[in-house]
Amino acid sequence: MRRAVFIALLLLAGCSFFSRTKNDIYSLDRIPGTPTIARGTPIGIESVELPPGLDRREIVVRKADHQLEVRPNELWSAGLQTAVLHTLAFDLASRLPEGMVVLPGQVKPAAMRPIDVVFEELAAGPEQKVILDARWKLGDVAHHETIAVDIPSLDSRNVATGMSQAIAALADRIVAATAR
Repeated sequence: MRRAVFIALLLLAGCSFFSRTKNDIYSLDRIPGTPTIARGTPIGIESVELPPGLDRREIVVRKADHQLEVRPNELWSAGLQTAVLHTLAFDLASRLPEGMVVLPGQVKPAAMRPIDVVFEELAAGPEQKVILDARWKLGDVAHHETIAVDIPSLDSRNVATGMSQAIAALADRIVAATAR
C-alpha cells in the first residue's frame, strides 16, 4: 500500500513538473488615423531598431533603478521589432492614399523614399505611461520625436494599448512631415 501511494505521489509530482504555465499573448493594434491627401514618391520603412533588451517576445516593463521586469508568460505575438514594423507601416497606410506606403513584404519600387526609425525608448514604466523616443529619417531629413502615453496601470494589456497609441502618434507625425 505504501508503495502504491509513493508511486502515485511520484506520478503527480512528475505531472506538475512537466505542466506548462499558460502564456498570455498580446499584439500591437493598428489605430486608423485621419486620411490625408498626398502625392509623390511612395514611402516605405527600410529599417526599425529597438533599444537593446526590448526586442524579444516577452513583454518588458521598466522598473526603478535601471531594472527591467521581463514577463516570461506574457508574450508579444511576434518579436517586438517585427510587431512595431508592421504596426507602424499599416498605421501609415491608413493615413496616406493607397499606393503611397510600401508595406512589409511588398516589392519595393525603384523610386521609394525610405524611412529608417531608431527607437531610443519604447517601453512602459516605471511610471504609468509608455514612452516612445525615436529618431527617424525620411530621405536625408532627420527627425526626433518623444511621445508619452498615460496608461491606467502597468499590466500587460495596458502596456500593449499604450504602445499601440504611441506608434499611431508617431505615424501621425511621420505623415505630417511627408506632406511638407
